[in-house]
Amino acid sequence: MSQHSERPALIHYQAVKAVFAYLNTTKSEGLYYWRTTRNNDLPLKPHPKPITAPSRLRQFPDHEEAHTIHGATDATWANDKEHRRSVSGIAILLAGAVVYYRCKLQPTIALSSTESEFAAMAETGKAVLYLRSILDELGINQILPTTVRADNHGAICMANSQQPTRRTKHIDIKQFAILQWTEEERMKFSDIPTQYNISDSLTKPLGRIKFYEQNDVLMGRRVPIYSDQHKTHTVNTLSTCSTYRIFRVITPQDVIDSTFCQ
Repeated sequence: MSQHSERPALIHYQAVKAVFAYLNTTKSEGLYYWRTTRNNDLPLKPHPKPITAPSRLRQFPDHEEAHTIHGATDATWANDKEHRRSVSGIAILLAGAVVYYRCKLQPTIALSSTESEFAAMAETGKAVLYLRSILDELGINQILPTTVRADNHGAICMANSQQPTRRTKHIDIKQFAILQWTEEERMKFSDIPTQYNISDSLTKPLGRIKFYEQNDVLMGRRVPIYSDQHKTHTVNTLSTCSTYRIFRVITPQDVIDSTFCQ
């Protein structure tokens, strides 16, 4: 919408109204960052309720350590219908929720989807170095390479092979800086299926189900596995399910499929 701020049309006014309607509906929501152990000095609050089923959220990559950042990147090739430029999406998480996100049109026209993904990975690399330097100043040293997940196998091979190929020599040299960053073990790029790439929502409109899945992960509505509340939350969920079984008439079909408790 910002690209059409000088000469907006009716469709742009309708889009602005839709954005403000969404902001008005979600103004009470916020980001959830999780500790490794409970702080009894803080007021006791109930766990955030994700919109997505917990079984589906567990399929997304989880936070194994509270003080380690990890991210995801994605790009939509030639998504700009007017100039045919691609859109890059970046999401970096810490302590269970997002701390850095960005959606940006790439400055040049990519000749392939691999090139657009590679350019997005370069932008993500700069963001990772920026956050690592801030955390180092705060005394939260990032010893291991920062994991960045992407869903383009060709771009990942380019970043990890430490050398360009004949088909990628035309790419700007500044984007090949990620080869040096991976060699220095500041970051590493790993493959992930598209449906579990949390930066996908920053590059294109998604359906309702996929949008809420990624929104729950980015907002930190799931309990990370490093938190001591993860086991408690799981036990409480199972006990609630068992209580529900007591007051439910169990039919033979329920015994067969055992899916009514999900």
